[in-house]
Amino acid sequence: MNQFKACGLRRDDQIEAIPLLLEDDAYLWYADNSDAIFNFETFTKLFLQQFKSTISSSTSSKGGTGTLVTTVPDYSSTSHLQRTVADEIIKKPTYFRGSQDDVHDWLDKLEQRFTMANWNDEQKLRYISIHLQDDAYRWWMQTSTSIKTWSAFITAITQAFGSTKVQELAFEQLKWYKQTVNQSITQYYDKIIELCKKVDPVMPDSLKLKYLMVGVKESLKMHVALQDPKTTEAFLLSAKKIEDVLSITKTNNELSDNDITIINATGYQNQVRDRATFTRTSNNKFNQKNPWNANASRTRTNSSQGIPVGNNANRQNKFSNSTRSTQKLGACYNCGTPGHYARDCTRPHFQ
Repeated sequence: MNQFKACGLRRDDQIEAIPLLLEDDAYLWYADNSDAIFNFETFTKLFLQQFKSTISSSTSSKGGTGTLVTTVPDYSSTSHLQRTVADEIIKKPTYFRGSQDDVHDWLDKLEQRFTMANWNDEQKLRYISIHLQDDAYRWWMQTSTSIKTWSAFITAITQAFGSTKVQELAFEQLKWYKQTVNQSITQYYDKIIELCKKVDPVMPDSLKLKYLMVGVKESLKMHVALQDPKTTEAFLLSAKKIEDVLSITKTNNELSDNDITIINATGYQNQVRDRATFTRTSNNKFNQKNPWNANASRTRTNSSQGIPVGNNANRQNKFSNSTRSTQKLGACYNCGTPGHYARDCTRPHFQ
């Protein structure tokens, strides 16, 4: 209670902080009874009922200075979200059972949750046992006394349950992996880091950086090398900025090319329109100066359309009328006299 007051925690915050302060038997008791604990007063009552004798004996043996845990996190600077995530990590562990599970995937998921809760390596190692089951838990019970750091735990559990074939395959991929044309720098970075973890969960950051520099595409490599990043995070930050700049430059160039294409197309259309206008204007002026040419053109046009013109038309009309009237009256073709046919005519031809 004094520590809560020193941190300035409200009652609501105190009950949320409780799971992070318990370990071993105390935490297991809390996990079994959390549904019945609605506020800090309820927790205090149930907790004293369960551990009163233990606390009394501990107090008497240590002169009244006994505490549940040796360190208390500073929750005054911890966000509500981080405390909520931390509570979820404890209430709903990410289980690992042994060889039947992928140890690398499990570690990745676990690290993501630990990062969201802002846990340090000491807190990770303290609560790791609740995430282990079956073969993995039995292994932990046998080796936990010799594992004192989080990095040592990662190395040990990877060696115990990691597949050598998976590790060898990841190493081959890592050696030859190159960033593809359509792959963003973030996607490339995530893939390289994933392969590095499978090859060696505790691979030094400097070695990861070398793999990142080797496989990055040529359009970025020179620019990133000039920035001389010292860490993988610095590499990603520099590469993303350069990628954004190059993307903007490419977009501007494409827009400029489109503008030039539109201008050229518009200029060509204007040239065609001006040429057609000039041709029509020239023809009109020429016809005005030479009216006979216009008449001749109209005459040729009319002739081509079957319209009779001038004397030829008159002669054609007369001939057609004469022929039709001669055929209609039955006149002789030999002498021209109506009333009989040429076969019956007794007169000489065209007399």
